Amino acid sequence: MSDISTITITGNMTRDPEQKTTGGGRNVVEFTVANGRWRREAGSEQPTFYRVSIWNEGQMAYLMSKAQRGTFVTVSGEYDQVNKGDKVYNDISKASFKRGARQKGQPGATRDDTPQHATTVDNHDDIPF
Repeated sequence: MSDISTITITGNMTRDPEQKTTGGGRNVVEFTVANGRWRREAGSEQPTFYRVSIWNEGQMAYLMSKAQRGTFVTVSGEYDQVNKGDKVYNDISKASFKRGARQKGQPGATRDDTPQHATTVDNHDDIPF
């Protein structure tokens, strides 16, 4: 029995989608998504990169006509971490995606994107559990 891990991520496409044909004649669209978290210790955003493959014909057509490097997407699919030599790859296959617009202040936005009316909340003193 094989366990399948599923994952949903949001992030920006780091390159334009690329359509390929397998040896068996099936089409696939591949692209990379970066998502990151602000790391206070590092003083910067630390991205994680995911290689994504889309096999659905309808989504492939949409991706090829509407998406490009920098497009903000939500991707869901089967997750696998692949080790090749000294490199580790995060692969999402049999994926589906949604294209969306990032709003200022949402997770993943840069510090400069934070609205001026935002306030900092210190919850360290009043933990309810």
